[in-house]
Amino acid sequence: MPRKKTQDVSQRGGEANKIREYYYIKYTTSALRVIAWIVLVLGCIGSLVWGIITGGIEGGFRIVIGIIGSFLVWLLLIVARELFKLFLDVKANTRSTADYIAKD
Repeated sequence: MPRKKTQDVSQRGGEANKIREYYYIKYTTSALRVIAWIVLVLGCIGSLVWGIITGGIEGGFRIVIGIIGSFLVWLLLIVARELFKLFLDVKANTRSTADYIAKD
């Protein structure tokens, strides 16, 4: 069964020229997603190793703080990725509204 193709945010609304206008946004958002997951995984593993090496109650605190910090950095990178998409959508909506008002 063939899958339905999903549209990229830069192709929504029938504006095919947006890909040429913002060529690197697609790559930037993909890179941010990959970097975010790398930070989360390596941060959690690093925190566990650092906490185990340290040992004791201090090691436990380092594990918890490291995992929380990794999660927050992951979250900030995902939010930055979504902000790029949001800015493109706002620009497209503003342009279409301005075109609609200009027609009247």
